[in-house]
Order: sequence, then C-alpha cells, then structure tokens
Amino acid sequence: MKLLAFDSSSRVGTIALIEEKDKHIELLGEWTLSIDNSFHSERLLWGIHQLLESAKTPIETVDVFAVGVGPGSFTGLRIGMTTARTIAHTLNKPLLGVSSLAALARPLSLLLRDKDVNTLVVATTDAAKGELFALWGIDQSVRECVSFKDGDFPGLWKAGVTEAVITPEDLVEELLMKLDSKSGPKKMVLMGEGRFRYPEVWKLISKKYWSESPFLFSDGVQGRFLAQLAWEGFQAGLARDALSVHPRYLRASDAEIKLKAIQATKK
Repeated sequence: MKLLAFDSSSRVGTIALIEEKDKHIELLGEWTLSIDNSFHSERLLWGIHQLLESAKTPIETVDVFAVGVGPGSFTGLRIGMTTARTIAHTLNKPLLGVSSLAALARPLSLLLRDKDVNTLVVATTDAAKGELFALWGIDQSVRECVSFKDGDFPGLWKAGVTEAVITPEDLVEELLMKLDSKSGPKKMVLMGEGRFRYPEVWKLISKKYWSESPFLFSDGVQGRFLAQLAWEGFQAGLARDALSVHPRYLRASDAEIKLKAIQATKK
C-alpha cells in the first residue's frame, strides 16, 4: 500500500511517498519546497509529479493521500487542500488530514521517546498580526497526536496538547505555567520558524528551561515525518472521503472579517 502526503501550510512545503511491504514502511521519495508560500500554487503539483516520476510510481497506484490541514497560511492551506481534495476525489481514493504542527513536532517527540525527563515540546509558525500558530504539550503526549475530531469523524489527539493561534506573550505565559509547576516538565524545546520571531518575548523564559533542538532542519515540516504520522492516522481509521476533509484555519480570514464588517453596517 502506498501513501502520498504533502503540506503547504507554511513557507517550507514538503511532499513524501511511502509504501508498506510486509509490515515494513519504506520511504520511496521526499521533496522539500523551501519557497514563499505564495508560490506553492506553481510548484506543488510540479513537485508531486517530479517525486512520483522519480519513484516510478503512477499517481493512479497511490492508495491513500494525506495533506497538512494547518493551522498555517491561508494561501498555502487553500492550495494544499484544493490539490489534495481534487486528486483524491478524482481518483476515488481516501484522504487523511494531518495537523501541520503535529507533523512539525513529530521528529522531536520521537527522539525524546526514550528520555527520562519530561520535555515540553513547542511547535510554532508565524501567524502574522503579532500572533503565532502554536502547538505545545509533553513529548509523550505530542507523539499521540495526528488530527482533531471533526464533527462525526474521529480524530487522534492526546489530552493536554494544545493547538491555537495565540500572541507570543500569552503563549509564554501558558508555557511558564507548565514549566514552573512542581510536577511539570523540566525542559522545553522550541521548533518551527516562530522561534525566530519575538526574541524579546522568548527571553522571558529562564535559560534553565531551554534545550536546543538537535535537528539541523527544525523550522519546517519534514515529508517523511508527515507521511509517518499520516500512516499512523490511516491505521487508526482517520481516512475519509476527500471532500469531507477541511483546513483548520483557527481564525477568520481578512476577507471574512471585512465581509462581516460590511454586513454589520447594513443592519
């Protein structure tokens, strides 16, 4: 069984193709598109074509598709979601939505699996407007997160892991509440492009809590981990009809806000 997963929710887009053979998962191909997310519309389909061609895999032979549902850039999410829904629906194949932030945090949560010290994992991307898209929770809990329940559709999300759009000041306050508690985590690791934003705010967290990410590439979703997470979600029964998978924006778009303002003036 083959699974193709991709994410375009942030500046770093990624695509990965995996295959299960005799209960062993093999990575057949992986591409990273480190470009401004406004260009994902031009490069995503091209990247999918190039990856499948290099893996000698016709798209019709892919059994399951998966896509990062955000939170993230409105433009990037729309591009990724439209592409995923169109391909999967056209081929009559199941589609699975994966939290983009859970995929971002995945390699770190796996690395910490055998550590004795509980670590607070924080994955962030820039939400603009003075805010961050953020996921935070204890490493072992983050490992068990794929996507939220959506209506009647099941999800796979561990209690105690939060995903939100939040100001950096409020996020730091939330993190300090966990770090300063007696039974809380002793260390914190920050991943994602949000770690370079608001440096003065991050300094409010004492250096004694900080641990550096051991990964060279800690700022974007990595395709192999996105695909692995999607595979676990598929095994848990989270895949569904393509047109029933939707992006997770977490806040209204500028267009929606303007529309509501216009409607309010007409009342």
